[in-house]
Amino acid sequence: MHDRDPRSLPPRVPRPAPPRTLPTPSLDAAVTPLVTPIPGDDEHRAVTFLWRGEAREVRVLANKLTHDTDAALMERTGDVWHRTYVVRRGWRTSYRLRVDGVDLPDPLNPRSWNGFSVAGTTPPSPWLDPPAAPRHKLSRHPTGHRYEPVRAPRGTLVMLDGEDWTDDLPVILDNLIEADAIPPVTAWLVESGPDRARRLTCDPGFVDALPYDGATVIAGQSFGGLAAVYAAHSRPDRFAGALSQSGSFWWPNGPEPEWLTGELSRDAPPRVHLQVGTLEWALRGPTARLRERLGEAGTYAEFEGGHDRYCWRDELAEGLIAIYG
Repeated sequence: MHDRDPRSLPPRVPRPAPPRTLPTPSLDAAVTPLVTPIPGDDEHRAVTFLWRGEAREVRVLANKLTHDTDAALMERTGDVWHRTYVVRRGWRTSYRLRVDGVDLPDPLNPRSWNGFSVAGTTPPSPWLDPPAAPRHKLSRHPTGHRYEPVRAPRGTLVMLDGEDWTDDLPVILDNLIEADAIPPVTAWLVESGPDRARRLTCDPGFVDALPYDGATVIAGQSFGGLAAVYAAHSRPDRFAGALSQSGSFWWPNGPEPEWLTGELSRDAPPRVHLQVGTLEWALRGPTARLRERLGEAGTYAEFEGGHDRYCWRDELAEGLIAIYG
């Protein structure tokens, strides 16, 4: 869901106002969450979570929407716990319910992913639909895994935190390549391992050890997004561009934050496509300042969600199209 080392958390910044809530429209649903229109407001939807049973307290832990604040507390009517939030069209999240301190998948939600329940106000990306037959070979290598397209490759992709992408990335690449949305690429899914926080925080030794072949694109999320931009900046002879999803550009957490932004050359910045969630309040400022530093070398897109791998997998294809385009 977020960077796994507590030292990798961003500095404390003021949180935005809690999400808007509405009276719960129905308490008799068998499947949740309920997504309903809001009269006179086509840009937003009402999303209702329910839980049934005896409990002292039930919370909705939806990434960056409720965080772990009082906005997460569900209300009780009889034996039904409920809460209705206002979200934007296009929003999605992975979430759990916390029942008396125990985190559980939502028993009324049939949709799940990686042990989390999932919800959204828009369908999943069609690039995630598995093709009828795989169009690649995936092999194990010392750095992680290697993806080989069935068509002759014309480029190379390095995906950081590759251990998290062995299921989704081959499907996305198969679909993109088949549709000629990106050129056929060989992809290295590079694993971070237990020393992730050090490796992905602008470590020149880690970058120098990364695989590459010709004009290589590098992609990553969170600390991986920071590392991807750093790699394209520090080794332009190897990396032709970077895709950063929710990059941790606030790093380091101390008296000299946003180090990488200060290091980028205004005259020859790397080519970068940035993605960030509308609910990622701690990242939006640092991302905006890095975007300004990149100038015309940077492109940018927002998604409706938080610091959430469920969002990143859905947005990855569009990011790859943007950086390869």
